Amino acid sequence: MIALCVVVAASPLTAAELTTASIVGRWQGPSWAGEGEVPLTLDIVACGQGWCGVRVAANDTCGGTALKVNAGIVEENNAQFEGTLELAAGTEPYTVHATVFPQEPDAKLTMQITGDTGGQYRAYRRSFPFEAQLARIKDPVCHAPQTVSSLDRR
Repeated sequence: MIALCVVVAASPLTAAELTTASIVGRWQGPSWAGEGEVPLTLDIVACGQGWCGVRVAANDTCGGTALKVNAGIVEENNAQFEGTLELAAGTEPYTVHATVFPQEPDAKLTMQITGDTGGQYRAYRRSFPFEAQLARIKDPVCHAPQTVSSLDRR
């Protein structure tokens, strides 16, 4: 008797396979705010009715919750989320829009975050006070505190 062994390579996540849970993971990449380019690493996990991004320090330690977004929606070729991003305690949080894009062949899942201060996200502006281009690099390690809800109740 001959045994047949089939190995299936991990294939990229296509647009048809994208879900709102595709946001879960460790995301890393450059971000831009007033002072120029700064590296940003977030572990995004479920919290409350949405998703929270825990800031990860350069030495791989888990920091505070920086990103809080809603449950999200899936469109034809992306998943979109809205919420807030607070990079430093005591500063005005950015109102953000995060978009997760399906993978291109031989590429990582990517996410763009754009944000504005003032409590309102204005999608049609030419530039944003905050922007990040992140790639999913692995599963999350950090967890959101149990007391964190996904969005402020204003």
